[in-house]
Amino acid sequence: MAYCSSSDVAALCKNLTSGGSDFSASTSPTAAQVTAWMSAGSSLINATLAGMGYGVIPTTSAAYDLATQVNASFAAYRAERSRSNPKMSLGESGRAEQLKEDYEDMLEILVALDLSRMGVTQTSTAYSGGISVGDKTSV
Repeated sequence: MAYCSSSDVAALCKNLTSGGSDFSASTSPTAAQVTAWMSAGSSLINATLAGMGYGVIPTTSAAYDLATQVNASFAAYRAERSRSNPKMSLGESGRAEQLKEDYEDMLEILVALDLSRMGVTQTSTAYSGGISVGDKTSV
């Protein structure tokens, strides 16, 4: 399940909804495409957090709003990328690249947080290597 809604994505790329507040079957990209990108984005967030030993961010967590923005930025990046987005001059970033940078920056912030203090279940702890003092004395 995505952390954001398609209207969160539309708020970041009004140019793709013809000024509307959401995507539909007649927009390009369509609501179905945006929903798929939202799902992919939440999967990336969850996989990143799982690699750090955390579960899915619950709606009650203080980190949920940040996860919403990370997810919406990813889907908006993919939506903008699906359209022609030429660069105007050397060194200039297009909208898609800017949204991708936003996504990466916010994901980096999310991963740096101690999510266990923000209501996210810790599914495992990090292994730092070595053996315990008890194991040393029993050998």
